[in-house]
Amino acid sequence: MLCSTCVNFDVRELLLTAVAQAPKGFNDPTAPDTLESLRPAIPHFFEQHPGLLSLRSCLGKCELCDCIWQSYTRNAHPNELTDEYLLRGTSARQIFIGTTAWDATLSGLPHLAVIQEGDRGAVRTLASFEVCALRGYEPSDHQDLLARSIYNNSGLKECLQLAARLLDNCLDTHKSCSSQYPAHSHFPTRIIDTQGENPRLVDGGQQRGTFAALSYCWGGDTNFKLTAATEQSFREGRPLNQFPATLRDAIHITKALGIRYIWIDALCIVQDSALDWAREAGRMREVYRGAVVTIAAACASKTGDGIFRDRLVPTHPRCWLDWKNGDNPTSKVFLRPGFELWDERMHQSALNTRGWVLQETLLAPRTLWFSQQQLCFECPKGSIDEAGRNIRIVDMYRSKEFIQQLRENILPNWKRKLLTFLHDRHLPSAMVIPWFSLTNILQARDLVTIRYRAIVWRPVTLQRDFKPPANFLGYSHFDFWVEIIENYSSRQLTNPTDVLPALSGLASEFHRATGDTYVAGLWKKDIIQGLSWTRSPQLPLGYKGNESTLPGKYLAPSWSWASILGRKVLFMANTHYDHVKRYAEVLDIDIQLATRDPFGAVQGGSIILRAPFLELLCSDPLDTPPASSPYPTLMKRIHGVLKYGGNTEYNQKHRPYTGQKFAIIQLLRWRLALENTERMCFLVLESVEGEESWRRIEYLNLATKDNVLINNTEIAIAQAILAEIKPVLRKHDVRII
Repeated sequence: MLCSTCVNFDVRELLLTAVAQAPKGFNDPTAPDTLESLRPAIPHFFEQHPGLLSLRSCLGKCELCDCIWQSYTRNAHPNELTDEYLLRGTSARQIFIGTTAWDATLSGLPHLAVIQEGDRGAVRTLASFEVCALRGYEPSDHQDLLARSIYNNSGLKECLQLAARLLDNCLDTHKSCSSQYPAHSHFPTRIIDTQGENPRLVDGGQQRGTFAALSYCWGGDTNFKLTAATEQSFREGRPLNQFPATLRDAIHITKALGIRYIWIDALCIVQDSALDWAREAGRMREVYRGAVVTIAAACASKTGDGIFRDRLVPTHPRCWLDWKNGDNPTSKVFLRPGFELWDERMHQSALNTRGWVLQETLLAPRTLWFSQQQLCFECPKGSIDEAGRNIRIVDMYRSKEFIQQLRENILPNWKRKLLTFLHDRHLPSAMVIPWFSLTNILQARDLVTIRYRAIVWRPVTLQRDFKPPANFLGYSHFDFWVEIIENYSSRQLTNPTDVLPALSGLASEFHRATGDTYVAGLWKKDIIQGLSWTRSPQLPLGYKGNESTLPGKYLAPSWSWASILGRKVLFMANTHYDHVKRYAEVLDIDIQLATRDPFGAVQGGSIILRAPFLELLCSDPLDTPPASSPYPTLMKRIHGVLKYGGNTEYNQKHRPYTGQKFAIIQLLRWRLALENTERMCFLVLESVEGEESWRRIEYLNLATKDNVLINNTEIAIAQAILAEIKPVLRKHDVRII
């Protein structure tokens, strides 16, 4: 039922108009080339009510007005719902229904947007919707513009059949996926055979076949696992009803997909054998890469939670609209509100906060996510959810597309040697150059287009470029690694000593692609930039007990980001097109491995740098610097960083002793490509008792240029510090452990 205004709204015509538009790049001469596929919004397609008060008067009489009002009031303050408020300002302006801007290469479906326009071009979005068809009752035309209804429970037979179709579609039609990731691969050392009533543990041996893998959160029934004492019972077969709910549901899914075998770490690795765990942990990368699909239990925080969920029933009535294509009887479609579209619970789930899961999902060629509100299938071609929405994943840290590119594009030996040659001579391997574009000039419609597109900046690089949408520069292998580390470091590990093993599979892939040497979470060729990291504390500043304590077991050398506990790691680098001047030179790197895995845990390590060096002549840089200090501006800055900057690193690493020394070394100068932003980077060190070595305790970053900062005080302080220490910095060989 619709009101006299909304009955004139033609949703089919709106979607067809949106699809028929030329990309934004052809309509807007200022749009960069990376937005050539972006279709502009159609904000004023249909004039609805003249204001919110008029819309409210139709509540209970019009399904569309009800849906718009329900979306608006969801986040509105009670004061914004009064008659007085609705009669003034933006609330009293005309309401329009149109579409948002959308990119067909990123998201296959345009979305409806209900807006009001305020003063000075301000736009308020009252509601957004996805146009959906009920499964089995789709219109006869343009079904590709419509999403589909979701099932009431993710464990329903129909829902699992959809999951099987999504997997089969990838195997049958995605040639690039099936050629690189065939359905058959070598079995892991042990695997669960789901055939029969009692799943049992069997040896993989040298067999090849099709198997699934499970990615999930441990917890709950931690006794249900493979140990020396339970191995025989698992080999004989355990009744399915004895399995914790998450593992039991995973076996149901495996069978529904037509797959006989599944790998579950708790049941396929001997958990009370350190030797077996270390050996199998090093093989996990092959397990997840070899699995035809990885089942991700995104909605389960422990093994007893289970995977299957009842979907949230809408608390509001659906809005049904006619699909005016001449069908008899008239086909119907409905609107799904925006707050139901994106299953944020999946991305914010406990599973996606776990460190091991990043590697599991990236290495897996295909992942089937079971979340609270929808299931979602991911492969290198992108993501498709239960509603039929196709999305290209653009976040590098979770994109199978970029991992596939990494595996396909192995740097040849001649290029590796050339990159090493350039690196050793401090020559750039990538740059951005101005380019005169005759094509753009000939295609230009007017002088404005010529102004913006006659001269374009073109990236030139010897390395492989990974280019997310709307990023015309692209990323090198090191930049890609930095993206992964920044996300990985924000996740949690039950055992802090897993910090390097939980990345070993990804490190192996990068080594295979580049031939570079892996050193405790960093790469030898880019080690100077790799040393320019900082890590935020585990708890916000000001919390009592904010200081993390390092575990008793060794994590990594002090110069590695993996050496301390904390949250997100940030590096002083954006892309390899940035201008970096390295003041430090690597003389030697030594890593002592804890296992045979060259990408796994370490038990020691050191780096010897030849770099500008300055001893600070203080007893402890955390103390208030005396007025007699020979470097007062520098010491004041270091003191402020240690005392008020979170001092996560200093608190965890500082090991005082009588006669201890402190120093800084100048690491690099970094300037952002195409921008006037420059930083000077130093490491703060302390001497190690009983050794001719130093330990990193802090990172110092000075803003020497910045076109964003309004207050130039920071730049003035940085210039004063550099003027203070430049005459006394001397090259020195420094061993850091």
